[in-house]
Amino acid sequence: MNQQSLLGLAAFVQLHRIHYLSYARARLLDETASEAAVDATISAVAGRWSELLRNARPAADAWQQLRAQIHAASREAGGPDPAVGRLYCALPQDTADTALLRWRLSMTPEAIADLMGIDIPTVTASLLTARRQFSDTALRQLEHHASQQ
Repeated sequence: MNQQSLLGLAAFVQLHRIHYLSYARARLLDETASEAAVDATISAVAGRWSELLRNARPAADAWQQLRAQIHAASREAGGPDPAVGRLYCALPQDTADTALLRWRLSMTPEAIADLMGIDIPTVTASLLTARRQFSDTALRQLEHHASQQ
């Protein structure tokens, strides 16, 4: 990797790592497993960085890698927070992710789109789907738990 590519990777990691870690913590409820999943994601992204840069949406590819790491870690970690578990049982994964990022992690639709590598209208549609599927009370439970952490 050349110097410019290394700088791009470092910037990507600096921009996304904290949000990846927050997402992993919300999904896994285990600090060690969360950090391991994020570290494995970053290692995988670093190993494919040049290839990812040739793709239209490198953040989307990195997000898929993170979800794969979370899925693998979830088999060994304890069960999710009940509110988060209901979210992922009732909604497609992309929709559940946007809802978790919005209501548990208080991210804006623009920040969610950037993090997941998707467009803002897709985020907006996913959030509307989650609102239709879940009551305000259920969505507040996601927010309530976040304020206790």
